Amino acid sequence: MGYGVYRSRAGVIAGAVALQLISSACIALRLYTRYWRRQAVLISDWFVLMAWVCGTGLSIMEIYGVSRYAFATPLMSTNPKLQGLSERLLLLQHMEYAFVIIGVFSIGMVKLSVSLLYWHLFATVTIRRFLIVWIAIIVAWTLTFVLAELLECGAQPLKIFSTAADVKQYCPHIHEIGYALVGSDVATDLITLLIPLPIVVGMRLPTTQKLLVAATFLVGALAVGASTAKAYIFISSTLKLSHEDGGILLTAYSIWNLVEVHVCIVAACAMTLRPTLARLLPFDRFYSFLQSLVPSSRRGSERTEQLPSFVRPETSSDWRPSEPVSEKRPETEEDTRGQDLVFQTSALPEVV
Repeated sequence: MGYGVYRSRAGVIAGAVALQLISSACIALRLYTRYWRRQAVLISDWFVLMAWVCGTGLSIMEIYGVSRYAFATPLMSTNPKLQGLSERLLLLQHMEYAFVIIGVFSIGMVKLSVSLLYWHLFATVTIRRFLIVWIAIIVAWTLTFVLAELLECGAQPLKIFSTAADVKQYCPHIHEIGYALVGSDVATDLITLLIPLPIVVGMRLPTTQKLLVAATFLVGALAVGASTAKAYIFISSTLKLSHEDGGILLTAYSIWNLVEVHVCIVAACAMTLRPTLARLLPFDRFYSFLQSLVPSSRRGSERTEQLPSFVRPETSSDWRPSEPVSEKRPETEEDTRGQDLVFQTSALPEVV
C-alpha cells in the first residue's frame, strides 16, 4: 500500500469514525455483560475504559487535524484555502507530540488490562508468577516512555516545537528514544499476545475447541500488525528511506497509532463478550457444526472443563447470574470463570 491513501481527507475521517464506533460498541457490550451477569467491575475493566477515553481523544484529534488541513494534506500544497506553512507545521508538531504521549499511555493501559485479565482467566501458580513480573514490566515501560517523551529535550521541553537546529541541539536523543519506543512496543505486543497460547496448547480439548480458544486470543494479532506498520513508518522516515511529504508521513503514523489503540481495545473486550454475543449470534450452531466434523469417539474421550467460559458452549448453569466478585479474598479458579481481556503505541521523529 502506497502513501497515496493517506492523502484522502474523507478516507481518514471515515476511518477514524469507524474505529471509534467499533471500539465504543465493544466497551458498551463489555460493561453491559458485567451488569447483565451481575459481576463486579474489575480493575482490568477500568484500565481498558481509560484506554478508550484516550483513544476517543486521539480520534477527535485526527478529525480536527484533517479539518485544519494538518493531516492528509501535503505541507507543500498550493491549496489557497490553507494557512501559512509555518502555522500548519507548528500545528502538526503539536498534534504529533500529543499523539505520541497519549498513545503510549493508552497502549500501556490496554496491555496492563490484558495482563490482569489473564490473571483472572488462568488461576495457576506458574502463570501468575510470570504475570506479576510481566505487569511490573508493562508499568515500567509505560512510565519510562511517557517520561522520556516529556523530557526528551531535557529542561527545555518546548524546544521540541522549535527549529530543526534547536531540536538537534537541545533534543539530541529524540530518534534513539523513538527507536526504543517503537521496537519495544512491537515486542511487548507480541509477548502479551503469546502469553496464553502455551496454556491453550496444553489443554485437553478437542481440536476444534482448542482452535476456537486460540482464535479468540489471536484477535490481538491485528494490533501487533498495526504497531509493526507504525514502527516501519517511523524508521523509514527517520532514516530518510521514504521521500514522501512530511505531512503525509505524520498522517500515516497517526492513523496506524489510532488503529493500534482501537484494535487493542476491541481485542481486550472480545474475551468478555461471549455470554452477550451468544444471545445475539448463532455460536452454538456453529460450534455444533464444528463438533460434527470430529469423530464422536474422540469427542467423548476428551474433557472440556479447562475451556474458558467465553468460548465454552453455554449450559443452563452458565446462564445463572454469577455472584459478585469479592475484593477481600483471593480468587479461586471457580471465581474467575466467565470473567474477561485487552492491549498498545509509539513515537515519531522530526520528518520535516
